[in-house]
Amino acid sequence: MGQSQISYNKLEALLKMKSENNPHMELIPIGESTKGRVIWCLTIHKQDQLKRKTPVLLTASLHGNESTGTSALLRFIEKMEEENELSFGLLEDLIIYCIVCCNPDGYQEKTRFNGEGFDLNRDFLTQSQPETASIVKLIVEKKPVVVLDLHGYVSKSTSFIGLIEPSGPPHNSSYEYDLFVRWALPLAEHIESCLVSKQDEFSLEGFKNHKGTCIPYRDGTRGWDDFSPITCTNYSMLHGSIGVTLETPSKTEDGVEWHFQSIIAALQFSAKHHKKLAENLTKFYDRGINRHHPTHPSSHFPRYFVLTEKKELHSSFYSLTQHLVKNGITTYMTEEEFTDGHTTYPKGSVIVPMNQSLCNLAYCFLSKGENASSSKEKISEFCSWSLPLHSGVNCYTIFHSIHVKVKLVEKELTQEGMPLEFITGVDHDVKKIGILVDEGLFHKKAHAGLKMALKEMEIPFIELKAKDLLSGESLSPIDILIYNGYEHLFYTPSDIRSTYEELVLNSRQQQEMCQQTIQSFLKTGGKIIGIGAGAAKALTTTLKVSPVKVHTSGWNENALLNIHYEESNLTLGYDKDDLGFVYRPAWFSNVENMNVIASYSKDPESLLCGYWPSFEKAQGAPAIVTNKTGNLILFGLEICFRGHTKYFYRLLWNAICL
Repeated sequence: MGQSQISYNKLEALLKMKSENNPHMELIPIGESTKGRVIWCLTIHKQDQLKRKTPVLLTASLHGNESTGTSALLRFIEKMEEENELSFGLLEDLIIYCIVCCNPDGYQEKTRFNGEGFDLNRDFLTQSQPETASIVKLIVEKKPVVVLDLHGYVSKSTSFIGLIEPSGPPHNSSYEYDLFVRWALPLAEHIESCLVSKQDEFSLEGFKNHKGTCIPYRDGTRGWDDFSPITCTNYSMLHGSIGVTLETPSKTEDGVEWHFQSIIAALQFSAKHHKKLAENLTKFYDRGINRHHPTHPSSHFPRYFVLTEKKELHSSFYSLTQHLVKNGITTYMTEEEFTDGHTTYPKGSVIVPMNQSLCNLAYCFLSKGENASSSKEKISEFCSWSLPLHSGVNCYTIFHSIHVKVKLVEKELTQEGMPLEFITGVDHDVKKIGILVDEGLFHKKAHAGLKMALKEMEIPFIELKAKDLLSGESLSPIDILIYNGYEHLFYTPSDIRSTYEELVLNSRQQQEMCQQTIQSFLKTGGKIIGIGAGAAKALTTTLKVSPVKVHTSGWNENALLNIHYEESNLTLGYDKDDLGFVYRPAWFSNVENMNVIASYSKDPESLLCGYWPSFEKAQGAPAIVTNKTGNLILFGLEICFRGHTKYFYRLLWNAICL
């Protein structure tokens, strides 16, 4: 039996009623979703002027279709309404922050993503979405010692159900992992022990007879790592929190109970060890302030990062500076030019000192990152995260003391909302844009990053589904069609899992009709831009607009790397040897009748950071190609990925406008 789920309006009303009727509960709005729904934080605490309480954060429904966490938190709140032994025991030492639903739009629509199609639990690095920014603001302000993020649905075996972090290797080198795991592992094992002892509370046989849970750090589960800082708990670890994701086994009432019992167990553990947990967080801060990192090489952390503008990209420079400040990172701006070694830094450079409590977070944001391609373990997600490289900002490291006049950066000094410099001077209004969208293949909206990029560049567009191309007239209102998504959008039901049948075409005949529409559009002067492996494969294999052969690497493989750009209108604004980004990397062959606009470097050292074990297959191969008339452009690169890759938006602008 599946769990029941109330509407978001009813959820809000319920939270308001509970907070109004209980002196220990306070409901505060912390932000809004993309569609304007309020995100609420319910604080549960007992006022005691003589005692400082230890903060703990509980989050649920970052993925809107994983609502068991929200139901479990409601059950927990009901339990805390009673003046019982549990509530007295927990509130004596803890202050508990509950974001009962982090993704109101996804929760209401029963989708994994938010109202703009973004997976919020992949957004904690750039915080491009308002929901994520709201949670980050709370973490920065409240400094929780423990963060529990409730998800579903995972069972690695019939006997060991659900999953509780800490994760397996590789671990992000920005973490103070010894401080984290000394508490995260005992916490996970305590939760597991309590779940086993509560078997009588469950109804289904799988829950009543389980022997434990999966704890990846202990059990060696492959493909579940904490290398990337893009999730809620992995981000919180960079603040020194014991961040733990809990994956309930199923979307059933027992799945809700599993989360509920896990919450109780985790909070009891936190209350019992609250002083030592607080001391652990203080040790994390002290390591940063005193530049004492016993598990890191002495050369790991520089004394300073220095940021300067690259190619007069003012908006990128100020946006990154503001991002640092919003995340609680102490940041200064120079009031004079200064020289260090052979490098002269202009007035207005940004300096980030690394003798600060959040130096680990600053290092993760600003360092080049790591090339994990030789890792024996598979990396499960996005891991080439350097914000300066993705933003188009120069970033330097200094390993000794410097003396320069500076001022502390305040938020109002960072010029938020500055226009992207490269979008001026071209009248794009005459170009009518259409983009191909999907409604959730593989629980994602792959075109979400494209939509965000177009909106930031103020380029209007209309949305088209694959089935819209069945009509030969469907493309008549537009001049340019852009496709950034999976090739599966043009599959038929026999080619794809039944879960996604409604999102694809109905038959081979419909494939042929779409093929005719696309080919006719191209022949009559329309422009088609395909971004990434999926679009390139669909356009060449299913829709047959070009004989180009598309080669792809693994689904989650990704990297920042050096790219060789040819001189052309498409590459205006980039150096001959500049940066590129790949996610599910793609490269091309059979390009004799095409123009090669960019190629992967032949130098194996050109892969700067990320995870691309088979990079040697693509070395020297074309990365961007066009047909001879220039109205078909295929990018093997990802140029508008999840709001990360703003340095590469100019490639999209050039492709549209020039």
